[in-house]
Amino acid sequence: MIKVLIVDDEPKLREGLRTFIDWNALGYDVVDTAANGNEALDKYRRHHPGLVVADIRMPGMDGLQLIEKLRSEDPQLHILILSGYADFSYAKQAMTQRVDGYLLKPVDEDELEEYLAKIKKAVDEETASEEWKHVTAEWTRESLIQSVLAGADEQQTVPICERAGEVGITGKVYQVLLLAVHAEDDADLGAGELLRKKLGHMFEDTGRGWVFGIQAKLGVLLKDPLLAVEYESVYREIREELNGTGAEFTAALGNKVGCLPDIRSSYLEACELIKRHFFLDQGAILSPEALRSGAPSELPDASIEEIGEQLYYALDIGNQEAIQSLVRKAGQTLAAGGCPEKEIKRRFVEVLTLILGKALKQSSALQDRSKEFSDFLSEIHKMRTIEGLYEKTEFLLQQIMHQLGEGGKHREVKIMLDLIHRNFNENLKLETLSGIFNYNSAYLGKLFKNATGEYFNTYLDKVRIEKAKAYLEEGLKVYQVAEKVGYTNVDYFHSKFRKYVGTSPSAYRKTASNA
Repeated sequence: MIKVLIVDDEPKLREGLRTFIDWNALGYDVVDTAANGNEALDKYRRHHPGLVVADIRMPGMDGLQLIEKLRSEDPQLHILILSGYADFSYAKQAMTQRVDGYLLKPVDEDELEEYLAKIKKAVDEETASEEWKHVTAEWTRESLIQSVLAGADEQQTVPICERAGEVGITGKVYQVLLLAVHAEDDADLGAGELLRKKLGHMFEDTGRGWVFGIQAKLGVLLKDPLLAVEYESVYREIREELNGTGAEFTAALGNKVGCLPDIRSSYLEACELIKRHFFLDQGAILSPEALRSGAPSELPDASIEEIGEQLYYALDIGNQEAIQSLVRKAGQTLAAGGCPEKEIKRRFVEVLTLILGKALKQSSALQDRSKEFSDFLSEIHKMRTIEGLYEKTEFLLQQIMHQLGEGGKHREVKIMLDLIHRNFNENLKLETLSGIFNYNSAYLGKLFKNATGEYFNTYLDKVRIEKAKAYLEEGLKVYQVAEKVGYTNVDYFHSKFRKYVGTSPSAYRKTASNA
């Protein structure tokens, strides 16, 4: 409650004003009244009110003299003056004494309440500012920075800036450098303390900034933003400090700001970069430019399933260049679809598991290493960056490729024939293989026909039908055979079988069983 002292030489007006409005509801408490200036001065010293409502014309010490004396004792005191119409020019003089307003008699209730609301708001802001001055007086540089980063409102800005000057935080342009240390166990947590000391040497001792800790991260408030040419050397120094600790880190720079209260926006941008470090981190300091350049210029037009199929073919023919390209294409497809880090890793493991399953069926040597490959897949989840995920995936596929046998040493058609005979039950398409060989599909089809005398699809159908005949002779049902040789539609399988064999699959099966 704001204490109020009412001053007027008319008893009726004094008491009437006291009950004229609900002072308490507006945040005020009328602690006393006075009949003249001298009495008002005594009661002011006794109650120390926050607001004095005083008449201009009073016997003895008039309103103007009272205001002058009150101002000498309390420059922050709020004052409203009361005036009759005849006193208007007199009241104008009082306004030069920094009074909050003047009210004409008889007092209008709405006008009084409007003045009181403005004064209440001003007093609340002054009180908050004073409280913050007491709080900030105890702040160190680090706690002050932490407070600003947590979000200070307008009332807190002035005392914060004043305290910043007192503790030596001054600058024309600021920027936040934020670091997140990634330690796998408690033994590596000492890396954080090592890093704090290193940052102190690099920035505080050289007068370039101030080190702080916030939410399990370390930061530097730079008073001179880092130049792009410094990114590499700063990153290298930090990395060298952490060598041997088993810990890794991500470093990010926020945007440049022109005043201390705005450093929160720089901090939040650095936080966002660290959150997206999996997609952006390539062994350098992340900067705001990374968010703009991190997305691929052209999004892949294939699904992850189609890319997985192409990866298996590339692996099967030993095309290392295609493997590298497709691995990245898979990551870009998932990222463009909005998949978070964990989901991307899960889908990579899923695709690699399917590829490994197919490869294991082709090589007994691979089967002997199945546990090794399984353990390798679990490492995928530990990758800190998408680039690391690509490298891990490529390494695994290269291991499988080399185990299956050297690729790329045979002519394209020979490889295609081998693929058809070993994978006739798969969804083989000339268009898919043309991407693997980096040929136009029409050109690759022509190469195939020139070498075999058959169109690609015709040759594939004939291989499938020969395999189907063998399965039918073993007594398998027609729908089972269709599925095993790569036809998902049984009617389509019937038509193809009749075209090449001259009879239906069921008739052929019956004839074979009676032979």
